[in-house]
Amino acid sequence: MKPFMALLATLLLLVGSTQLVLAGPVMGKGPDSGKQVKKIPDRKPMRCIGPVNMSNGMVLPTGKVTSSLKYVYVHKGDLYDGSDRMTGDYNGKYDRVNRVVKLTLKAGLFKNFDARVMAPFFEKEVKRKAGPKLDSYKDDVVGLGDIVVMGRYALMTQRSGDWFNLAIGAGLKIPTGDPNKENQAPFSAKHQYMGPGVQLGTGSWDPKFELGATKFMGRSRVDAHCMLTLPGDGAHGSRKGTQLKYDLGYGYALNRSFDVELEFNGVYQEAHIYDSDLTVNTGGTTLYITPGVHWKIDDAWHLSLGVPVVFYRDLNGESATPDSKSTYGIGEDFQVVARLGYCF
Repeated sequence: MKPFMALLATLLLLVGSTQLVLAGPVMGKGPDSGKQVKKIPDRKPMRCIGPVNMSNGMVLPTGKVTSSLKYVYVHKGDLYDGSDRMTGDYNGKYDRVNRVVKLTLKAGLFKNFDARVMAPFFEKEVKRKAGPKLDSYKDDVVGLGDIVVMGRYALMTQRSGDWFNLAIGAGLKIPTGDPNKENQAPFSAKHQYMGPGVQLGTGSWDPKFELGATKFMGRSRVDAHCMLTLPGDGAHGSRKGTQLKYDLGYGYALNRSFDVELEFNGVYQEAHIYDSDLTVNTGGTTLYITPGVHWKIDDAWHLSLGVPVVFYRDLNGESATPDSKSTYGIGEDFQVVARLGYCF
């Protein structure tokens, strides 16, 4: 740790030293030679970078390439019937943790059109009960998920003189993730395979459609985006429900190094089909408020952090008699999103 801190201090000193440069005639060739003056400030306008927990309406210029590495941590530990938290002892899932690292590569291919590839790597943990007050069972699912390929076309761009940026896009989720994680006993007596929401992949080809808008106003930016996913028939008689994500965000550049942001994020998820039957405890609506901060390390690198906070949920569930046989949807306790971006 001490060598790392020493290296960090050295780098900070080097960065600070670049604020003063030699100016004027070469040493010994003029009256002002050798004097130090402050570097002329960069006149490039301050811009806020894109929101961390949503997309936007921007399309890369031709030849521009960017990449990002996003980490998302989600913990779910409470059951809900609509918006009501249920506190009984029920069958099924009672604790779930999802960790995903998503690599995204994006390139401007030609005028007003770019393409991106998103590859997720998952680590999922699910704890379940086979009956009230019985021992719990834990399952781990780790590996590559379904890769998404998308193209986006700019209908309007501010760099071309339009008053805001507007883009449409379409793509496909490709079944690269393993959909064959089997249940352990005693759950295997009813279902050989785990549900589509737990698997690394769905085994289906899912089209995606998006609409995004971005408006720059000095140091501020406003972003709006929606994404519709229409799942196809997946493996083992399963099918994920149609999903609509919709977002609105505002960002402000405090200075050339830091931005702050606030997002509104919404997800509407239809119930999944599991072994050819519609489930009663998956799907619903969840709304978030996401505060975030961006560190613009330099012209190429940036680091962002956001914390989505649930302020409304309406999750599917079903009551039964006796109450211990009721099944309810599992809701999020908290979520953390971090993103490291690089512009080539």
